[in-house]
Amino acid sequence: MAEGTTHITPLDPAFHGESNYEVGLEELLAQKREQLAKLQADPQTTKETLQLVKEELQTLETLWENYHIGMNVFRNAKGGRDGIREAKTE
Repeated sequence: MAEGTTHITPLDPAFHGESNYEVGLEELLAQKREQLAKLQADPQTTKETLQLVKEELQTLETLWENYHIGMNVFRNAKGGRDGIREAKTE
């Protein structure tokens, strides 16, 4: 490997091909959904508490969605440049 080149280690098999960021977000989403379900089933839960948990869940869902949109753009852009480099052979 050339000097100054970053070595990227493969993803940990424990994460099943996903990054620890993805796995962490999925775990947080599952916990927040479970918390919301419990609060909705509890008649003593205030509207404010429910609203707060719904907003937290929406934030986590937005983070998850934005991560995947960004990764799709990155993956497409990485392969999309290959043809440009090949065309410039003289």
